[in-house]
Amino acid sequence: MYKAPPPEISSEQFYETDEQRGFARGFSIQTVGPLPIEHAQHVLGHGHWGRALREYMRDYNHWYTLGVLSELLPLPENRVTVAGDVTDQHGIPVARMDYSQCENDRKNIAFAKQTLHDIFEAAGAQDVLVTDRYAHLVGGCRMGSDPERSVVDSDHRCWEVPNLFIADGSVMPTQGSANPALTIMALSSRLAERLELKRSGDSPAARRSRRSRRPRRAPTRAGGG
Repeated sequence: MYKAPPPEISSEQFYETDEQRGFARGFSIQTVGPLPIEHAQHVLGHGHWGRALREYMRDYNHWYTLGVLSELLPLPENRVTVAGDVTDQHGIPVARMDYSQCENDRKNIAFAKQTLHDIFEAAGAQDVLVTDRYAHLVGGCRMGSDPERSVVDSDHRCWEVPNLFIADGSVMPTQGSANPALTIMALSSRLAERLELKRSGDSPAARRSRRSRRPRRAPTRAGGG
């Protein structure tokens, strides 16, 4: 438990769609080590207080935590919008976030939670605490090819504000069953390359053409044999 994030072990055994389960896509299982304060919040959330809370925290390093990351499907209504009739103290319109789960999402999560329960039962766990926790919500400025159903185009350019580019997790239409940090880094790198090409007046096609015209070098080999 004291190791805390990042996960030490991850399994994607249940990641792909299995029609026998009755829902699309899947989830991954990771080892998760909540630090003492967060673990205490989980224990408290189950109604344990006073002596019971102290006993749970005394056994902190005898607990083992597994977490599931379910891939939830993209929904057009899950987005961030600006509520024009609501402003903050500076008169700036307040951002509104709408997020919900579809039936497929709920089936995915329920199956994942049952899988964890089966794992702990097989391991002989004496006590099991289940905590619903959501993180890495994405899709607030989802990428797409249609301004009616997305916020940015394939170049990260906002449909409504031509000179506004967005390069974070909000442009991802859906969240895969893994932490999104590497994907966000890849999206940012991709956007930087696109902006550099536009600034220099270059294009991916022109770059590929130049590479194809470069003289090819014969491979060299050192040593005998």
